Amino acid sequence: MNTPKLSIIIPAWNEGKTVGLVIERLLKIPFDGWMVEIIAVNDGSTDNTAAVLNGFLNRITVVHLSKNSGKGSAIRAGIEASTGDYAIIQDADLECTPEEIPMLLRGLGDVSSGNKIAVMGSREINEKNKKNRSLSGAGSRFITTLINFLYGSSLTDTLMCYKLFPRAVFSYFGAGGFDAEMIFIARLLKEGYKIVEIPVSYSPRQNDAGKKIRYRDGIRIILKILFFRFTGH
Repeated sequence: MNTPKLSIIIPAWNEGKTVGLVIERLLKIPFDGWMVEIIAVNDGSTDNTAAVLNGFLNRITVVHLSKNSGKGSAIRAGIEASTGDYAIIQDADLECTPEEIPMLLRGLGDVSSGNKIAVMGSREINEKNKKNRSLSGAGSRFITTLINFLYGSSLTDTLMCYKLFPRAVFSYFGAGGFDAEMIFIARLLKEGYKIVEIPVSYSPRQNDAGKKIRYRDGIRIILKILFFRFTGH
């Protein structure tokens, strides 16, 4: 069997303070049994993100978007530049732990089986994260509950960045903002994919520290989920 290849996609918008640290940590991880490529997408940043990413050009693939187009669009650009058999999303803000990616890879099981499986990280099934629950976390749980209701699933944390999926569904990921990730999950469920959740760590940051998602994004996500469920678009 050929060694499978993983594409780690890092969307970054004004994350110059942390994206370099994320990449350095990823480069040190022993991904046993996997070939790995790292693709960082600068989503029209106005800080020093572009300069930080260019410092890694000899070790990773860097994509620069001319204007900020939203997280979903940045991920989409990373997918289009990828050559992996699987892809995983890694946020640039250090809220989640890069060293836990191998745990998610193990959640795939036998990658040669061709089963319709995707893997997601979940903060909600990790007891250590309970102290970090907040009002914004309540919004995340509402969106997860809505997806479960609409698709008969039993997921616990749809907004966590870690989503690991096979090349067969790369085309499912559309452009957009944070809503694109939720529509991607809905599409997986609609197409009969089994989604395995793995408990992961989470260290949330506040808005004044650069957190991007806002309440208006939550409203947009809810409307988009409902629109997709009842129109298929």
